[in-house]
Amino acid sequence: MASGPHARWRRILLIALIPMLCAFVYIALEPSAMPSYKGSQYPYQHNVSIPDGDRSMAAVIKALYEPILHPVAAANFTDDEGQVYRLHGEPRFKQKLGKKVLVLDIDSRPLDKPGQLMDEELVWKGGEGVRALSAGMLSHYTYAMIHGYDYKFIRAPDYEDRWGTWVKVPVMKEALKTHDYILFMDSDVVLHFPHLPLEWLFNYWKLTKETLVMMSLDPDEPQNYDSRGNRYLNTGFVIAQQSPRTQEMFKLWAECPDEGRYQGCAKWKLEMFHEQAAFGNYIRYEFDRPEDVKVLPCVEANGAPEAENRGGCKGTFVRHYWVNKGLVSKALSDQVMQYFVPRLHQLYHNSGGDHIVNAKGNYRLQGAEMIELTDEEKQALANEEGKNQKDEGW
Repeated sequence: MASGPHARWRRILLIALIPMLCAFVYIALEPSAMPSYKGSQYPYQHNVSIPDGDRSMAAVIKALYEPILHPVAAANFTDDEGQVYRLHGEPRFKQKLGKKVLVLDIDSRPLDKPGQLMDEELVWKGGEGVRALSAGMLSHYTYAMIHGYDYKFIRAPDYEDRWGTWVKVPVMKEALKTHDYILFMDSDVVLHFPHLPLEWLFNYWKLTKETLVMMSLDPDEPQNYDSRGNRYLNTGFVIAQQSPRTQEMFKLWAECPDEGRYQGCAKWKLEMFHEQAAFGNYIRYEFDRPEDVKVLPCVEANGAPEAENRGGCKGTFVRHYWVNKGLVSKALSDQVMQYFVPRLHQLYHNSGGDHIVNAKGNYRLQGAEMIELTDEEKQALANEEGKNQKDEGW
């Protein structure tokens, strides 16, 4: 029996997904069960199968989502509210990047308490059995498996004199030595549409060959402004592209509190907003070429619907649950259910001939008997449709 963190994670994911696996595997393998809603985010019909001999959890998860993966270079994307997002110009990324992309979790804590990621056992219990931040990291792991990206959880050593979140900076720098692109997310961040590949977002947000990093604006609130009157960029969601200049950026960022170059940066060792404030007050002004730092809209890459009243940061593509970290477990289940329920519903209708019996309008009840209606009785019944009934009843 396999042991260690990776084996535990596979068991955890199996526990979270097992109520849906049997039906969803059928849906993935049966093309007639796939919906084709006009204008929907789910228009893609492909008959797929799990590779022979590979019954790993990773293979199963990949097979579940394969039929509905959004094409990397698709001209547009429709969200779950019907809003259409369009690419402008020729897309740079037309093929999947695979293991060139690293989805990265970084933490220095042991995370081995009940309900945490490194605990020996984890149970779902409607989401109550999983601590929120562990659910977030499981969602990152799942996203990487769906798209074939590399994934790493790195337990970082602590700085002796800095707040814990500072460890992300040197670890991201090291990760960029082995991968062309990294996607770092805080553990309260979830990608809302796991079938939407990162390559499509690269195209949509225009990641050019000169781009070093992409980050989202923070909400338009007083505490989120730097010393020059500009809004902070949130370092809980970072896309970084490998280059010598990117290495230099992360080096200067990690060294910022030492004040060899940036006087006054030491205050951000322990003061809010730590490494984010250091980047906002110093680093972004050093790396100020037009494509160095790509600023993403808060409405698309920060916040959540529950925080929409805070500057419109509703997290269309990237949900950052600083508004309520307790919502992360629900977001993990939504990664499955938002795809499973429409397909289950479509399967119900497609196979309706086997299990839907429409006796109403053809029979009437008399005592314990169902009596076939005459044509006159059918017409009279149609005229009284809805009598002694009410709506579904919210």
